[in-house]
Amino acid sequence: MATPELDIAHMLFGHAIDEILLSEFAYTLECVNYGGFEEINWLNTPGPIYTTCTDNCGTGQIEALSNVGGDENYCEVIFKQPFTKQELRETLMAAARDPMGAYYFDGNQNWNDENIAMWWSKSEERIAYVIDNYRNELDLPAQPHINSWKIGGKLFTGQLYGPPRPIPENYKCWLDFYQFKMKEYLEWYILRISGQAVMLPALNFDWTRREELDKIFNYK
Repeated sequence: MATPELDIAHMLFGHAIDEILLSEFAYTLECVNYGGFEEINWLNTPGPIYTTCTDNCGTGQIEALSNVGGDENYCEVIFKQPFTKQELRETLMAAARDPMGAYYFDGNQNWNDENIAMWWSKSEERIAYVIDNYRNELDLPAQPHINSWKIGGKLFTGQLYGPPRPIPENYKCWLDFYQFKMKEYLEWYILRISGQAVMLPALNFDWTRREELDKIFNYK
């Protein structure tokens, strides 16, 4: 599926999000914020929901593996907008668990055909970045990000950031969407918010390195 279900499209992809309908999918709407677009994380996929500077505990990625990704510091981004009711519930849970309140829901008022085309034109850099993170995730031990620190002369050991386990499947899902469905989704989204049909240029990217990492992922 490269575009949202009809009821999700109606709820999320109009000029403004319908909070009454949205409340049916979240136990709280305190996580629904507006007005952060100037500080948007560059990895966010165009759409109604985006993030700025979230926490880096990896909770959002675990809650919404098919929609929420992380940068090299595990700050969360929306790599795929929710297309189904289940994905919406999971994304809202990820937003609710972010103590920084850095999930925003006014993307439709900020994206347009021009800045989406500009975003698409920088895909090569973005994909290479995600592939690097995929590689790093595949190399992690079973208990990642364990650190030691001292407080008052006492030594403590524990996990300071990131998910409690490696999640290479999250980055694989991100790359799957980018490679096979992103162009169709963005063209649909441009039509949805602007009323204009736009054909984006084909994505010319050498996916060889990604394919090699997929072999490692499948072996594991």
